[in-house]
Amino acid sequence: MLKRKAYDMLLAWKCRDHRPLLVKGQRQVGKTFIIERFGRDNYENVVFVNFVENESIKGAFDGDLDTDSILMALSMYLPDAKFVPGNTLIVFDEIQDCPRARTSLKFFSIDGRFDVIATGSLLGVDINGKDSKNAPIPVGYEEHLTMYSLDFEEFLWARGIGDNVISHVRDRLSRKEPVGRAYYDRFYGLFKEFMIVGGMPQAVQTFIDESSYRSAGTIIDSLVEAAKADMNRYNDPVDAGKIVSCFNSIPSQLSESNKKFMYSRIDGKGSRKSGEMYSGSLGWIVNAGYCNPCRKLSGLDRPLMSKEIADQFKAYISDTGMLTHMYGEDTMRAIYSDDLSYNLGAIAENVVAECLMKGGYVPRYYSKNKGKDRMELDFVIDLGSELAVLEVKSGKDREYPSLSKVSDHFSVDRRIMFEKGDTYVSEDGVEHYPLFAVAFLESLEAPWDGPEF
Repeated sequence: MLKRKAYDMLLAWKCRDHRPLLVKGQRQVGKTFIIERFGRDNYENVVFVNFVENESIKGAFDGDLDTDSILMALSMYLPDAKFVPGNTLIVFDEIQDCPRARTSLKFFSIDGRFDVIATGSLLGVDINGKDSKNAPIPVGYEEHLTMYSLDFEEFLWARGIGDNVISHVRDRLSRKEPVGRAYYDRFYGLFKEFMIVGGMPQAVQTFIDESSYRSAGTIIDSLVEAAKADMNRYNDPVDAGKIVSCFNSIPSQLSESNKKFMYSRIDGKGSRKSGEMYSGSLGWIVNAGYCNPCRKLSGLDRPLMSKEIADQFKAYISDTGMLTHMYGEDTMRAIYSDDLSYNLGAIAENVVAECLMKGGYVPRYYSKNKGKDRMELDFVIDLGSELAVLEVKSGKDREYPSLSKVSDHFSVDRRIMFEKGDTYVSEDGVEHYPLFAVAFLESLEAPWDGPEF
């Protein structure tokens, strides 16, 4: 059974004065599994309502939405369900398929007798017109939790690495000291596995159970196809075709020297109308959780949000294992064998973007291609109270001209390189860390003596 950080987050939610919880995230990241386990462990009664598997149960929400009316209606569809105030968890699974159930969360919140968790994979998209004015979103009456596929630390747990070992590595990284040959080799090898297998729970469990990349790959390929099936299921044929084309273009766009996402690359026609044609398609992919956008900055002044350029960005696949399998076997072999002649820049950047998102950091980048201050900064983040620029190296090249000159033009607190090799700080002040250290980025944050926010 895979250990997930979300379980502790659910416990924390239960232990405080809380509203109904909405657990979001792309399909198949383990939302339903962890909530079912949490319910069994912590409640006498769990009432599970799945709006995809049981279409008819949506009828329970056709009438009044006060709590008693809904419970009475649900009892007709679920005669064995027990609704005991104070010790019952009600789970609305895939709530996006029943917008009025989402509206009912307001009344469960006001009522307060029952704990309610709702899950949704496509809450950010319009599902064939189901998001209607007749089913308003209960703003202020729900809490939100975004769940991702396994992060690298969860992957380490799954591979049998203990917390004491992880804590040792974290401590060395926080001190900007080498982790040591044995730890480096083991963690680097596991990080390569993570880049190939990814963090989707079913793929990880299969990889552990069968010790087979091929078996895990079969699962990952099916997940990629399931994502495309969602795009077709929840959109009309014309829009679905554009969304799938947009999704399929992401790997090739990341392989370009200029990784900025360009709508004109999707159909290869270079049309000026491509943005108008496909912008909604990429929006659907992002809102469904399959893509992490990384917006370009016009400068490095804080707050960084104020410097975002809305229509210029890179698009990274949310789970690197899915991206790796979209590229194919040659890429997997190159990762496994450390083939430095193979361009793995897209994979390395994607896994860094993935780790940033899962760690709670907003990935952004800066690029200027003309003038003496020309530079390309892979990522710019708020690292605690400091502004940090990050560069990612996947091959033999160890030069970093952009990191070398960035302090001449901007006020930057930290310059960090993630690469193949152990930790050290070069004479020019650039911090060098193993690529896997990006998964422990919070350990690199400077101590903060103020209150928690």
